[in-house]
Amino acid sequence: DQAKGVDGVKPAEGFGALLTESLDKVNAAQKNAGQLQDRFLQGDDKVSLAEVMIAGQKSEISFQSLLQVRNRVVNAYEEIMRIPI
Repeated sequence: DQAKGVDGVKPAEGFGALLTESLDKVNAAQKNAGQLQDRFLQGDDKVSLAEVMIAGQKSEISFQSLLQVRNRVVNAYEEIMRIPI
């Protein structure tokens, strides 16, 4: 029987769910930025250049943050794999 974490959720499942949620949020931010950019380029008066730029920066920052988390997870995995059994 595997150990349970907080609220009865296995730690690996909790991390997987958190990672999936983060990926979904980054994807949504990128889609939103793309849609705002398209609307701006098509001449939509309701979308300002500032909104487009801010959405693009939010998207970039969230992607870079997720990339850093991925890099740290890969590094941790590599460290664990180097531990002699």
